[in-house]
Amino acid sequence: MSENGKYTFTYWNIPGRGESIRALMAIGGLDFEENFVPLPLPLPNPEDSELIPFDDGTWGQMKNSTPWGSLPTLTLPDGRTFGQQRAILRYLAKTIQYNGMPLYPTNAEDALLVDGFLDVIEDIWPVLADTQDPIEKAPLLSTMLGMGVQEQFLAEQMDKTSGPLALKFDHIERAASNEGPYLLGGLLSVADVFLFAAICWWGAGMFPSMDPILADRPKIKRSIESVGALENLRKYYAGLKDERQKLPTVGEKHYADYYGNFHALCGI
Repeated sequence: MSENGKYTFTYWNIPGRGESIRALMAIGGLDFEENFVPLPLPLPNPEDSELIPFDDGTWGQMKNSTPWGSLPTLTLPDGRTFGQQRAILRYLAKTIQYNGMPLYPTNAEDALLVDGFLDVIEDIWPVLADTQDPIEKAPLLSTMLGMGVQEQFLAEQMDKTSGPLALKFDHIERAASNEGPYLLGGLLSVADVFLFAAICWWGAGMFPSMDPILADRPKIKRSIESVGALENLRKYYAGLKDERQKLPTVGEKHYADYYGNFHALCGI
């Protein structure tokens, strides 16, 4: 059984793919513990630090024991452990309610639309986060290794007429409800939480800010701002803000800054 009968969430101590799960559990008021795994990056650990942020061999030892050989994982209170980000999100969204409604729709057509949002957001991840060669083409690794933002690569991807990423964000904007405040209109769903966590992370971990993503996309902006205004989420980020300041600085990047957009949207 998970310690103290709580959920245990295992992931790196950065937002990454795991932050949407953290945010969803916070919105649902679930009692969960964080199990931080040192990042598998070839960087020295800071001296006299309470944290071990970088690879000490932990991930290599545990990788094959995870359900799918990857993180994040979620251990349920009964001790069973499951993996894959979107599978975990769908499971939690079916059990968590907001204003009496589950965050994964019971209506088949609404669920179909939510899955479409999840899938197109997922399509964006490898462009920004996967390892690419040369390093100048890897926006996430560039910031994590303290090398700064790869502005030329992002400018090409976000060109308003032909940029592949810009077109995907435009598709999300067009598919969102005109009514609001959420992607499905008045119904908060796991898709809003996924979008909130992704854009906050991309806007700090790969882009210099969220502005290139949100410019001329008012429905996307409305959705993530509405998620950030949720009281349970505000309390969650407020409670962690000081602790995040202990994260390391690599080159020109203080890893605490990865959480800046989350704090800003939550008004803390």
